Amino acid sequence: MRHFTYLIGTQDDFESIEDLEQEYLNSGTEPITRNMSVYLVNLDEGCKVQGYDTLQEIALMIARGEAMSNDWCLDGTVSILLDF
Repeated sequence: MRHFTYLIGTQDDFESIEDLEQEYLNSGTEPITRNMSVYLVNLDEGCKVQGYDTLQEIALMIARGEAMSNDWCLDGTVSILLDF
């Protein structure tokens, strides 16, 4: 099983992808105060989807779909997929 974490935040709150990632990694048990969301995607190693070559690509599309379903858009945001 592979575990992915997708982070998305507004460009008003985050200067870069690194800034977004550090906010998440440094948050620990503290609540995140800047405008961002976190989406977890867990995929079996054998997961295959036609048109996608890697688990990262599949996880990214699933996570983006979740984010877009929760009123995020790619315009004016920064995002990153972490593979833990």
